[in-house]
Amino acid sequence: MNTTTNTTPIGRRIFSAIEGYIYLAPTLIILGVFVFYPIISSFNLSLTRVAPFGGAIRYVGLENYQRLFTEIIEGGEYWNSLRVSFLFMLGTVPTGIGISVLLAIALSYPLKRLSWFHRLLIFVPIVISSAVTGVLFRWLYNPAVGYINHWLTYVGVDPGPNWLSSKDWALTAVVLAVVWRQLGFNVIIALAGVQNIDSTYYEAAKVDGANLWHRIRHITLPLLSPTLFFLMIINVINSLQTFGEINILTDGGPGQATNTMVYAIYVDAFVGTPLRGYASAQAYILALLILFMSLVQFRGLGSRVHYS
Repeated sequence: MNTTTNTTPIGRRIFSAIEGYIYLAPTLIILGVFVFYPIISSFNLSLTRVAPFGGAIRYVGLENYQRLFTEIIEGGEYWNSLRVSFLFMLGTVPTGIGISVLLAIALSYPLKRLSWFHRLLIFVPIVISSAVTGVLFRWLYNPAVGYINHWLTYVGVDPGPNWLSSKDWALTAVVLAVVWRQLGFNVIIALAGVQNIDSTYYEAAKVDGANLWHRIRHITLPLLSPTLFFLMIINVINSLQTFGEINILTDGGPGQATNTMVYAIYVDAFVGTPLRGYASAQAYILALLILFMSLVQFRGLGSRVHYS
């Protein structure tokens, strides 16, 4: 009698544990096939050298990683792609977040008279792919028939810059395209954060005589810090992974002026003579860099976030 009483709860717990794994099995299988297996395979590939023609594979250990660090120290091609990636991140992240916050504040209360059409123009980039964005801006940047240089003539800039063929302007051209494509997402998140702020703060500030700028500076921006922190994390990750616009607009040129880390991985893995082991090592360096940047932001900025 006692044995039956003691073993029944244990049997039920074992059955419950097995039942839980059964429910998780489809998710674990999908993650294993499409996430964990590619991660492990890519790391194994980064420790090898694959023959350009044929399937011969030779284990080389950390040779690919040593080559990458040597190029960083000596200022080689990989150092250039690392530098371009950081310049691209510095161009897209502050610009995109700054514009989105201004538009979110404008849509919240100062400019409530904006029509649905104007709001649609702000949000529509969220549904456009990077490939469509690249084709659209390639046409807009055309020095002969593009609208951007045409608009610049109205402010006295004639002739306009050769956006996609100039080393000085190519990276800026890609930055503007990416900022525009991500604007819809950033504005939606920022607008949700602004509208989540309790209106009693603004009413109390008005009673104290605070003008619009003071309300934005001392109420909106501090209470918007959780949203800004989230946008910072997401935009940094997205900027380091941008590929479509670069591939369509500049192909990493001119003169490697837009050859970011992601595009360098693509070129080394699939263009010309493939160096798949070397490209896999670059992919792991990029993953570690993204992880490091996220940790730095959590440690450096997370303590300054004010949760109301």
